[in-house]
Parts: sequence; C-alpha cells; structure tokens
Amino acid sequence: MKTSGNYVRGLLLAILFSFPSLASSQQSFWDILNVGKTLTSDNKYAVGETCLVFSETSSNMAYAFSTITGNWDSASIATTLPWTDAAAGGKCAMLLNDSLAVFFSAVNHDFKVLQFEGQIITAGRKLFGCKAIMGYVVTTSKIYVFDAEDSQIRSANYTSVGTAFNGDVYTGDDYLCLNLFSDNLTSQTLVAYSSVTKSLSEITGVNLPLFRQLEHGFIFGGTSDAPYLCGGYSSYIGTFATKTSDIYINDVLYQYDINRVYPRLCYLFNSRSEVGTNGIATSYLWVFNTLTGLFDDFSYEYNYNETHLVPNDMGTGGQGIFHITYDKDNGDKVNLITYDVYSRVFTQHDFNIVYDYRNVNYIGGHIIALTTKDKLVFYDILSGDSASYNSDWQAGQFPGIQGIWLGNNYATTVYYKGPGAQGMKVFNYNGTTDSIIDVSFATSNNYSDVFGTKDYSIVKFVNYTQPAEHLLYSVANDSWLVKSVASSGVTTGEKTGYYFLTDNNQHSTTFYNAKSGSEITIQASKSGTHYPADSIFMMPGNDQNYYGYSAVTNSVAAHPIIYYSGIEYRNNNIFIYYDPLNTTLTSHLLYDGNLGIFVTLNTSSQTHGSRILTRTGGKTALTVYNKGYLFAYDPSQNTAVDESPSGTGTFQLCQNYPNPFINSTTITWQQPEKAHVVLKVYDFTDREVKTLVDSEQAKGEHKIKFDASGLPAGIYFFQFRANGRFETKKMICHR
Repeated sequence: MKTSGNYVRGLLLAILFSFPSLASSQQSFWDILNVGKTLTSDNKYAVGETCLVFSETSSNMAYAFSTITGNWDSASIATTLPWTDAAAGGKCAMLLNDSLAVFFSAVNHDFKVLQFEGQIITAGRKLFGCKAIMGYVVTTSKIYVFDAEDSQIRSANYTSVGTAFNGDVYTGDDYLCLNLFSDNLTSQTLVAYSSVTKSLSEITGVNLPLFRQLEHGFIFGGTSDAPYLCGGYSSYIGTFATKTSDIYINDVLYQYDINRVYPRLCYLFNSRSEVGTNGIATSYLWVFNTLTGLFDDFSYEYNYNETHLVPNDMGTGGQGIFHITYDKDNGDKVNLITYDVYSRVFTQHDFNIVYDYRNVNYIGGHIIALTTKDKLVFYDILSGDSASYNSDWQAGQFPGIQGIWLGNNYATTVYYKGPGAQGMKVFNYNGTTDSIIDVSFATSNNYSDVFGTKDYSIVKFVNYTQPAEHLLYSVANDSWLVKSVASSGVTTGEKTGYYFLTDNNQHSTTFYNAKSGSEITIQASKSGTHYPADSIFMMPGNDQNYYGYSAVTNSVAAHPIIYYSGIEYRNNNIFIYYDPLNTTLTSHLLYDGNLGIFVTLNTSSQTHGSRILTRTGGKTALTVYNKGYLFAYDPSQNTAVDESPSGTGTFQLCQNYPNPFINSTTITWQQPEKAHVVLKVYDFTDREVKTLVDSEQAKGEHKIKFDASGLPAGIYFFQFRANGRFETKKMICHR
C-alpha cells in the first residue's frame, strides 16, 4: 500500500499512516479487503469513475481503491471529528469533516490531507466535490483544489461578495470555476483552476448573470449597465479575457443540442457602435476561442435604417459561428460570414441565395444549413466543402420544413414539398462525404420527433392504425435505415450510444449501433423491467436469460437468470443485481458495459456476514459486508492472484505530454506482459490519421512520438488496444 502525508498552510498535520494486517484477496474481477473489524451501516463512501472511498463515520481509517493501479490503499488520519461527507468522480475521491478533507488520487494511489481555513460555505449546498482529475473544497476564505494528476493541493483567497450570496462550482474535464454572486447582484467573483497550467485565477464584476460551459473553458457576461462586458476563460491559458462595449452586447446562444455536438470550443457575442448622423453603424462579432483564450474580431459597417446592407441571423456552433447579412441594393442577396475555431479565420461566402423572412438557418458542430424557398445549402466550416439541394416544391409555396437537426458532422432535414408520396422525404447532409442522401416515408405516417447524437439521427413517424416508421441515419455508414414499428407489442428507445427495438410479437430485440453502423438481433424479448442507459442496456429475457448490450463494445452478453431482490443502477456503465432470493446462489451479478461482460461475486453469511451496501460507478463498484469485508470491482483483474502488487500488473495508457502541443508530443504506456499493441490516432470526426504502433511489444514501459507536422490544429484522439484492453485519450494540437 502506498501512502503519504502533506503539509498544508504551514501547519503540520499529523497523519498517522498504518499498515495493519489487513487480509487482501481476490475473486475474479473483484479485489477484496478485510479491514479486520466489524463494520456498521454508519459510514461515508462514494464511488466514481475509476476510484472509490470508504470509511466508518467515526473512524480515522480511510480506505480507497483505484482501477488504474488495481490496489486498495488505506491511511490513518489524525482526527477525532466524524466524517460528514464523501465524494468521488473521475480519478479522485475525498472524505470530509468540519476540520479537514482527505483526497485520494487514483492515478498515484496516494492520500493528501488538507486542514482548511474557515468553514465550508453553503450556497444551496456545501461546495465540495470531485470531477475528472480534480477535487475541491470552498470555505469562507479560500478555494482549495486537489489535482490528482500530481497529487498537489493548491489554494487561493477569493474576493468576498458579502454575507448574503449564492453560487456554485462548475467543472469540466480540465478546469473548474467557482461562481459566487451577492443576492443584490452588486458583486460577483469568478475563480477558475486549470489542470493544464496548474494555476488559479480570479475576476470580479457586477451582475454577470451569463455563464455557459464549453470544452476547455467557459464564457460569462454582464447585462446590467454600460459599459457592458463579455468574457471567457481558457484552461489552456489559465487566464480570463474580456470585451466591453457602451452598446448592449448580445449573447448569441448556441443552437445545438449539447448531446449532439462535441467539442464545443467557441462562443459568439455581438455588439455595435453608436449610430452616426448618416445612419451608419459598425457591427462587431466577437468570438471567444477556448483553444487560445482570446477573442477574435470581425466588423463591418451597415445602415441602421435597414437600407443597403442589413444584418440578419447569427448562431454559435461547436467549432465555428455564422452570421448572415443581405444586400438590399442587390436584390436582397445573402452573404454568409463564418468563423473557423482552428484557423481563427473569418470568411465571407456567396451561395447565390436570396433573403426571405421565412428563411431558416442552423449550425451544429461545424455544419451550417441554410433553408430558402429555392434550395437548401449545407456548408462545412472546417473543410470548406458545400452541397445544395435545388427544391422542386410547388410554385409559389414555401417548403414545409418539419425540423432540421444538426449533429457534430451532419444535418438531418424533414420536409414536405407538396401532396403525394414523392413529397414526403427526409434527407441528410454528411460533412465527411459532402453528400446528400434522402429517404421517403409513407404518406399515411405523421412526423413525430427527431432525436440525434453526434453519431446518428432518428426521425420518428407514427401511425396508429398500421405500422409506423422510424428512420435511422448513421454518420459512419452515411445511409438511412427504415425500421417498421407495429402499433402494439413493440418497444423502442434511443440513447446516446444506440437505438433498440423489442418486438414481443416476434420475441426478438434488435440493437442498432450507429457508430459502427451495424445491427445485432437476439431472439428474446423482455420479461420484466428493462434498463436502457446511454451506453448499456439490461433486460431479463423471456428465455430465462439476462441480456446486457454494450454500445461501447457493440456486443451482447447473456447470463442465466437468478432472481434477485436488489438492483444498483445509476445510469453508469456498471449494473448490479444483488441479494438472490435463493441464498445458495451467486450473491452479486454485475454487468460491465465497458467490457461487455457479466461478472459474478460469491459471498457467504458465515464468512463475510450480512451486506451493508452496494454502489456502482463508471468503471468500478463497491459492496460492503459487516464482518469487515470491502469488495471493489476491478475490471483489469481476471486472475486469482495479483503478481504485481506495485500496480504494474495492468496495461496503463498515460496522457500524452506535452498537451496541448504545437508540432509533436509523446505518448507513453506500460504493459505487464508481452502483447500485440495497436496505437492509432484519429481526428475529431473519427477519421484515422495515423497508425503509430501495430506490432508485438515487450513487457515494460514504451514511448512513441506523434509528429503532427502538416496536420491542421485541433482535437485528436489516440486509441490503445492490447489483450482486450481498450482505451482512448484526447489531445490537442495548437498552432
């Protein structure tokens, strides 16, 4: 077990780490810790993505488990106060009382203890928690941040907003922000921490109600009095940037569903100058870019009385923005202005379309859709490619657009062009293939709904007298799939990772994974309650099997039904049945959607006692028995003996360094044995960029350089596969 101490605020906090004779053993996929004493239900615990923490409320012993290292760790903390709270998320966990916080790093499997100043503040709730690689505590005088990447605690004083206040802490993958504001809105404080720069920074203001989160940062703004202000924060820079104007600043809200678009890297603000005596004003577009931490500007003059050049629509996308003007001196011809978040370039376009008050314009990730009375135009901001559909709607009529939904790299449109079968279509523009593909639907069906993620879109049609249709579009396949849906006996659903259809009439269940563009059908329907989550699906089948579907692995696993009285399910990728009705059978049946497998746990009342609690996380789970046994689910272990107690017994993929990088970066991984390794790099559209490794590699640590020279700046992903281990990490190339 690895433990360590920490000096905080110049005060020595005595941390008595102990190495008691704790019995540690394993069942397949479970690491078992016997703490050597009877446990009660009076405890504090939390289970996150890769780690968990547990302690009895009045005990000074803290226990934590990390799936990264595959180890249980413990520490004896010098405190007489009872634990009041626990939290876990990402790669860190924490225990808390009225005097100190104990943080645990799943990366380094060590503890750090913080004796904080003041009292933990409450703004609707106590301000503490864990997210990604950060844990935090906010007190009446300071904000403390624990960074699990280097196991350091950093702190800063913040500017008070008075005794009557409200606020919260907002977290991203590589930043967090404390947002406090007085009840009378006369003062506001923002304090941000960047896990990239390892720094804290602060900005204060008056009445800044606007706050929206992006990837690698956030934006904020004020709308009270001049001078008006808008601003942003970037984790890559670790500082704030602002713009001010004597004229009101418009917040140009993003139009997309945040489940459909990733990453979200920019935000658009709009303002103008005072109007001159000649009626001329200047319009300003200000785009905050989280990759640079800067505002990029574009401006033009126009006539405020809506003669000559007229400003029109605008919108914020994930990787760009658009703004439209039209020229009244040139037949209301439309000019499209776009911004590319990676190149930081504003570009003007002429697609030979004319303004109409019924025109509708949309933006998603980096696709713009322009709907006019004559044609539909699609434009890809990043590639510069475009495609158009010249309408054949009836003369004098405007197309009956039912809905346009833009994903990360595609746009789906539902429309009527007039009566008859040929007038009822859905089509899609794919930003990768730059193609428009359409599909017709039955004239008797009525448009119901559109659902989408960054990988696929579903358009639902309903008909209560005969089978309806669900039209599924896959970005990967660039094709439509038509599913016939009966009016009774059929259950359908759509989640971020998949679509499912259970037909009780045919006793079959089909899963459609749009990322892979494939279907899996099993000859079973549900018997009892099914549990669909974003990436996994659990179902008791009518053939006496449990079925688990994983959108992560795109696979189905089955296990004979054992009747249980308890279920632990928190919309994560781990699902557990526990407390079998027949106590001679397996005590727990766990389904791991990350691996697509069922895992059992065997306990006995004679050896382990009675179960106190069971909880799931993203990649792990905890179950506790009163005779002192803690069971942690460890997906990296599948043998009875761990031959590597130091934590090197599993494949470990490290974050690239440096990150962000300019031209090149290094990727490191550790492997406990000789294995065939595949390491590939993909861009943000899932297109393969480069294969770095595809060969057998020896046991030990490996490093390889990724040279991005000649590639555009932007988000990239590196994907590691070896011996059934699959992991993906994000990196960014910045020019």
